[in-house]
Amino acid sequence: MTLQIELINELKALPCFDEIETIDLLVNGLSQTSMKVTTKSRLYFAKKLNNDTANVEVTCALLCSQKASENDLTHQLSPTVLYHDKQWLITAFISGEPLVDISIDIDVKYSVALKLMANLHQFSTSRIERPIPELDTNLSVARLLSKPIPLLAKNRHILDNVTKSLTSVIDQIILASGSSSVLCHGDMNYTNILIDDIQKPWLIDFECAHKAPVEFDLAMFVAVNNDPIERLNDLLADYSKRNQQHDCNIELLKYYIVFSFYINGLWYLDNKSKDAKSEVLFHELAVAQWTSFDCFSEKYGMQLPKLLPLLNEH
Repeated sequence: MTLQIELINELKALPCFDEIETIDLLVNGLSQTSMKVTTKSRLYFAKKLNNDTANVEVTCALLCSQKASENDLTHQLSPTVLYHDKQWLITAFISGEPLVDISIDIDVKYSVALKLMANLHQFSTSRIERPIPELDTNLSVARLLSKPIPLLAKNRHILDNVTKSLTSVIDQIILASGSSSVLCHGDMNYTNILIDDIQKPWLIDFECAHKAPVEFDLAMFVAVNNDPIERLNDLLADYSKRNQQHDCNIELLKYYIVFSFYINGLWYLDNKSKDAKSEVLFHELAVAQWTSFDCFSEKYGMQLPKLLPLLNEH
């Protein structure tokens, strides 16, 4: 993959840079076109925004880059935002590695991610200038099925049944429990956590951010990282120590886990045809997510159709 001349010219025209020396394309685990921009004075991270999620991503990046004081980075979860508009997000460049690539014990990775997540959930959103949407499970699925591949279109009636069933139960649990919403990252993948040269973790990539119950972020964390379900009690115990104000609703968490397996599988299937090199990998990832969907829903007695047989038709 190479940088298009149009993108290079767009970057050079932005008012935040002095003389640009180099522009390097970044490809490791990043969903949108991202670059490292080197100028005479500093390094920048530049991300081309998705039209549908630009406002949310910029809003969350600004909020999470706030710090207690100019010299205190303790509460700064995300890199400092240096410039933004409707198409670009420019932040300080973090020299480090994604958590997924670092050779440390999985329990340490687990704790790093949960600490960031708990801190995010306790951020005050009162100063947010632009609204962050509430999670809408129906809408999330509808967006993924706006132009379904033939396999999904053929089985649309089954998928609509799954969506309706999950949404109904989740909405009932939230209504009965009075669960409140917080700022959720929506994709707490280890690839979205950077560890810098002094071992400070940074949270990036807010494309999937929503306001939602805490349980949604915990559920997506379990699903997207393929975390063993047997560790669910450890997850809750570790998170509760970091956010003692929240008492997790186990039933809501379980249904959000199933929902996360469901939409992750849809995402992999929807995107596999867009990149020939990723087609086999994305299909395997979809199989893994929907296998977990079937096993988890059966284990907890959820009356949902099996999804893996749909992929075996392919």
